[in-house]
Amino acid sequence: MEKLGILEQKIESLIVLVKELKEENRCLATDRSSLKEKVTQLEGSLLKESEKLREENETVRKTVDDLISDIDSLIEAGSR
Repeated sequence: MEKLGILEQKIESLIVLVKELKEENRCLATDRSSLKEKVTQLEGSLLKESEKLREENETVRKTVDDLISDIDSLIEAGSR
């Protein structure tokens, strides 16, 4: 009879553990979903910023090219 009582306690402990693990799993699934959403938002922001930087880089490159061209023109005009 004593062994049956020990077995019953162990089963009850396992039931409690399974319930706790199920709750923890539910919480982790919720966290995972939230984190996936945040990653998606951050990826979108990163893509927007990357495109913005690419455009700014192109503008700077064009401005520098124009300045170099203007300087070359001034040098040519001064050497005549």
